[in-house]
Amino acid sequence: MLGWNISVYRQTGDTSSPPTENSPKGICLAVWQADRTGLNWLHELVKEGKVIELKGNHGYPNLYTAIAKDLIGKICKKPPGEQNPWLYGVNDILGEDYQGKTVINQKEIKKCASDEWLLVEAWDED
Repeated sequence: MLGWNISVYRQTGDTSSPPTENSPKGICLAVWQADRTGLNWLHELVKEGKVIELKGNHGYPNLYTAIAKDLIGKICKKPPGEQNPWLYGVNDILGEDYQGKTVINQKEIKKCASDEWLLVEAWDED
């Protein structure tokens, strides 16, 4: 496995309740590629009771949720495990929306309320 592609999204609609695994994603706050240990920070926050794992162990995708105050500080400067530049394999197919670099939407992050529930999506990159 090369690592993980991790994205953090705002919810659409009511942000005062945790999303479910079927909740629609809103605006993307951040996206980055992490190394193989790139989910360790999320697993630690799950143990601390600050992150809820909605769907996991398969990477298709793994889904988590947490309130903004427990996530924003971790992602707004240098996201955990960030690989920059991104790595990809010779046989990988890169679509039009492939970023190839970490993107952090500071403008949108500033709009988040501290008690707003966010959605974290992590895809494994075998």
